[in-house]
Amino acid sequence: MADSHDVPQNTPKKQVSGYLAARLQGLLNVGAGNVFASTVIAGLLLGYLVDRWLGWAPIGMLIGGLLGFIGGMRNAHRLMLSKHHGDNV
Repeated sequence: MADSHDVPQNTPKKQVSGYLAARLQGLLNVGAGNVFASTVIAGLLLGYLVDRWLGWAPIGMLIGGLLGFIGGMRNAHRLMLSKHHGDNV
């Protein structure tokens, strides 16, 4: 049973505006770029290690780089959307 004094669950979040909010949004965008770059580098590194282990010349590094690029784009896009809508990832 809900009382009339209960707080509704769908309360809107307070929007922060001004100089500080613009600076914070810029820092969050840089964070999305760092996520993208680190994912690509991790894919290339894992591909290099697979190349060394299995002896496949450039194939592992190319596949790792491609998977890192795809994963980095997905992660950065998801992070940018969550920042735009104010959600948590």
